[in-house]
Amino acid sequence: MSLFSVALALGLTVALTYIVLRKLYPGWVKTQAQKKLESRLFPQGNRQKAEVLKTFRSFTGERFSDEDILEYFFKIKGLQAVDINTRTNYWVKKYLFSPTSIKLNYFEQVKFYETFLNFPVKPGIEKRSFFKPEKFAREKIKTNRTEQMSKHLA
Repeated sequence: MSLFSVALALGLTVALTYIVLRKLYPGWVKTQAQKKLESRLFPQGNRQKAEVLKTFRSFTGERFSDEDILEYFFKIKGLQAVDINTRTNYWVKKYLFSPTSIKLNYFEQVKFYETFLNFPVKPGIEKRSFFKPEKFAREKIKTNRTEQMSKHLA
């Protein structure tokens, strides 16, 4: 074998390895991390996950797929729920520090944090659902405080 054929084989191997890792590695990291995060963020299982998806769809107007919603939820709530400074799984750390595939506008982000600030709820503390459809109603609440305010201004 000549030096040229060895260099060619080595170059081809490196190029193929790079291409395969570039395409497959992010998916592998995602599956490994989501398994770990799912057990931590959804202790009550699929019912809790379905409730999160329903709530998320209500304030985003169903713009995103379930996979994108779960990825966003895992990354944002995972950063809050997992203590990164302690010994953390490599895949989880790698996954949490990668950017999300969807971007929410300001109002959607505010609703997300208002809704899921204390999620997941500790078992036994609260049995009812965290989903409140009236919270996302588009109607403004009218009050009779205008008379009081006008008296104070006059």
